[in-house]
Amino acid sequence: MPDSSLPTPSQPLISVVIPTFKRPDLLLERGLASALAQNYPHLEVLVVMDGPDPLTAAALAGVDDARLRPLTLPSNQGPSAARNYGVQHARGEWVAFLDDDDLWRPEKLARQMELAQRSRHPLPVVLSGYITRTPYGDTLCPPRQKTENETLGDYMLVRSSVTGKLCTLVCTLLMVPQSLALSLPFRTELRNSEDVDWMLRAEEIEGVGFEQLSPQDANALAIYHVGEDRPTGSGDSIWHPMLNWAQGHREAGRLSDRAFAGFLLAQLVPRAVQRGDYHGLPILGRALLSTRPGPGELATFAKHWALPATLRRRLRVWLNTRRAPVRLGSDPPRSDQK
Repeated sequence: MPDSSLPTPSQPLISVVIPTFKRPDLLLERGLASALAQNYPHLEVLVVMDGPDPLTAAALAGVDDARLRPLTLPSNQGPSAARNYGVQHARGEWVAFLDDDDLWRPEKLARQMELAQRSRHPLPVVLSGYITRTPYGDTLCPPRQKTENETLGDYMLVRSSVTGKLCTLVCTLLMVPQSLALSLPFRTELRNSEDVDWMLRAEEIEGVGFEQLSPQDANALAIYHVGEDRPTGSGDSIWHPMLNWAQGHREAGRLSDRAFAGFLLAQLVPRAVQRGDYHGLPILGRALLSTRPGPGELATFAKHWALPATLRRRLRVWLNTRRAPVRLGSDPPRSDQK
């Protein structure tokens, strides 16, 4: 009699890759717990410690689950290197990425696998939606689906209106063929936007196609935490390397003028203002003008520089604390509470 616990062609093995470093409590309470609580039957969970991490290693030793595979990099190299290391050691046909401080709903991987197996693309990159969770409330993301002829850069970085929300995509949503993840590793020199960088490069590869679950199915399948008062793995707020990165993608044709302008306004200008780096005003201003910006983009640029970041932050906190946080659904169960 065949072993029913082994993967089948209709239920291939998924390797979940979770990079982490020196925050074992967060890992066990969020990322690892929600990965092990998936109702998809065939998976392994590779927790990649980004350098020697005795506390996390000891915490993982106490997890009694044969699906868990702890790995350790010889030195601290950043989350992208940890993801690549996990991919290299993955045994699954598919790889799903999860940050240690984020959460998945139990049905996330099962829903993504159903869509992957219906895809017409030889190399489908399958995306779920998510909830952005801050101390002040939740937001459903992305606000809309990508249209068929829309480039990924325009989808992620161009607002539909001055007040429109960006369709931000993050690593925690991605499920990809392992063959693609091996041939297209994350760039380890990046400390910001490494997930956006990976997706922009993936879009160029023959056979790759992006699949999205419908908003009704997808929006609540992951919870992405931002704005918490703790260190993150995404590096500091230096904007100069990020400008060079965006210009490189623009020159390569991966970012349109509008997408490049959107990246400037969403990522670089706020960072320059936050650091009080007013030498960046003419540099970023010239970069924005090269895109032939519209009135709304010019107004956004002026607003950032005219209002000090500390004043905007205080105003935002004051407005947020005037109402109770909106929470969209309950947290996913821990793996020991199924």
